[in-house]
Amino acid sequence: MTRRLVVTADDLGLDPDTNEAIAELLADGLLSATTLMPVAPAADDAVRRVLAAGLPVPHLHVTLTGAREFAPWHPLAPDVPSLTDPSGAFHLDPARVERAGTPRDVAREVTAQLAWMRAAGLGPSALDSHSGTLYGMHGRSFADVAVELCAEHDLALRIPRRLSRVVALALRGRFRREHARAVALADALGVRLPEVMVGSWLPGRMILGYPQLRAEVLAQLRALPEGTSELVLHPAPKSAARRLAPAEGKKRLWELRLLRDPALARTLRRERIELVPGW
Repeated sequence: MTRRLVVTADDLGLDPDTNEAIAELLADGLLSATTLMPVAPAADDAVRRVLAAGLPVPHLHVTLTGAREFAPWHPLAPDVPSLTDPSGAFHLDPARVERAGTPRDVAREVTAQLAWMRAAGLGPSALDSHSGTLYGMHGRSFADVAVELCAEHDLALRIPRRLSRVVALALRGRFRREHARAVALADALGVRLPEVMVGSWLPGRMILGYPQLRAEVLAQLRALPEGTSELVLHPAPKSAARRLAPAEGKKRLWELRLLRDPALARTLRRERIELVPGW
């Protein structure tokens, strides 16, 4: 057994400047994967960059909510009323999606976003959830829907096989039970899962500076178990970070800095952690 790590940048497609930053990180070998939001405003720009530069095919970042910093985002599937407001746009609040969404509508929209990526010439090998709306982070879980769709389409799924102690303590008992059920279903259906997820889990307002964020992530890397895990970050350049809430924008700038920090590369070498594109 060896320790392997997928280093992923989420939110490709958010805006052209974020796309450019992520594309550069991929080209420089500082990332091994990214995730694409088909409903985001710069999704088409992201596809053009990936295909033109021959970059790794992004994973599907299933998106069921809008973003306050942008004009309304809309579903790709027709007739998914439980996911939208009266104007037909996605709700902004993930908790509202989990309260009101139906498994039928979630399955229809996930399938439509997957079809969009394939039609664009990008066949993803894995699926995950923007804002955790598939996982029951804010209420009802749709993880069983995600697992079954992944089994149908031969996709890996971002649900960690094990919850870290810090994450488990921060989450409600109901979430932990739903997580255990999803892992069991994935095993039964042969859906591939990462061992653990690594990231900066504190909200931006609770991070006092870059050294704190770096120390948090590097400590998790040193404690990685055997098998393939995933480091998930949301890097953004200044031009993109400025449109976000100040604390969130600051955190995304620091996550971009971390990916370029020699301390990250040194830690991976010293710990003999191999970078891989998927699990």
